[in-house]
Amino acid sequence: MKLHTFHLAYGNRTLSFQIEARHLMDQILPEVPVVESDELTPVKKAMDQPVQSPVLEELVRPNDRVLILIPDKTRKCQVQLILPVLIQRLHKLGVDRKQIKILMAMGSHLPQKPEEIKSLVGERLYTQFSIVEHDCHKAETLKYMGTTTRGTPVYLNKELFENDRIFVVGTAVHHYFAGYGGGPKMINPGCAGYETIRKNHALTIDLESGGIHPRCQSGVIQGNPVMEDILESMQWVRVDFLIETVLDAQGKIIAAIAGDLLAAHRQACALVDDFYKIPIPEKADLVVASCGGYPKDINFIQAHKSLHNAFQAVKAGGVILLLAECRDGIGSRTFLPWFDYPDVPQMLKALKENYTLNGTTALSVKLKSQQVHIILVSSLEDS
Repeated sequence: MKLHTFHLAYGNRTLSFQIEARHLMDQILPEVPVVESDELTPVKKAMDQPVQSPVLEELVRPNDRVLILIPDKTRKCQVQLILPVLIQRLHKLGVDRKQIKILMAMGSHLPQKPEEIKSLVGERLYTQFSIVEHDCHKAETLKYMGTTTRGTPVYLNKELFENDRIFVVGTAVHHYFAGYGGGPKMINPGCAGYETIRKNHALTIDLESGGIHPRCQSGVIQGNPVMEDILESMQWVRVDFLIETVLDAQGKIIAAIAGDLLAAHRQACALVDDFYKIPIPEKADLVVASCGGYPKDINFIQAHKSLHNAFQAVKAGGVILLLAECRDGIGSRTFLPWFDYPDVPQMLKALKENYTLNGTTALSVKLKSQQVHIILVSSLEDS
């Protein structure tokens, strides 16, 4: 009897298991390039060859007040490597440390501990620079910009309008209902008010299809109401320069694109498709999946994205075994109450009438659980 041994990421460690060869249908892995000896090589090259944008030397003046947006702990990005490179170049252009502010694009995520922020940016930058977390509930930090054609009131962090230059550092990834993460999502929902995020995410709910809008899918922008609404809100923001990475499964930089927010993001998304879109010729009875470890399995809300991907590969009536540590628990106060509704129609009706954040994730889990069996290996309490 031939056995295959697999080691899958779980939090900061790996879990191992064996499968008989005769039961193994396939192992689905991305086809990514080898990481360069210096991870920053593609970043530096991208900054020197920006897409539809002048280079930094033509953008920045010595007296400019600079705002740098970075993701929070739920997004791998290698910020601790990229920020020193960007800041060093700003210093060479005459921008002093006191002229630079770092804003963490938190969206609606919960506040982080000081040590978590320090691990993201590195101890030196943590002690030397002003680092602020965006708070979507803090009305005094928000500015009303207008309303989109889909009815989303756009409230954005005032810092976006009180600095001379805005830089965004992020990572392009697939997103299960917005199409892609990174780029414009660093602004909205990253630096948006709660009501902006709530109304935008509510566009996922589609009574006609009896679930989530059919165009709210990974890798879909055109016709995706959520992403089109986000892109419309970009009319009120001027971002000067995007530095966007693409990472491998271990969180190493394998590619980078820099330049105009939307143009550079589109190119980064094309690379994400090249590396991570994988055909599934035949669905399986059992899919064993890992989120990729921390921070992708930091909580259940984030882990659901991997559950969504695994769902694409399993037969109706099949089983998904998902490895997701969820060290920070569920990750949302508004997620579990949606399961008080006994069925999908009642949940849908309530979501349409009074949507709360992570309602889409709750609906997605509910719909999946009606079609397949889901086994979660995690540190969550059974209750």
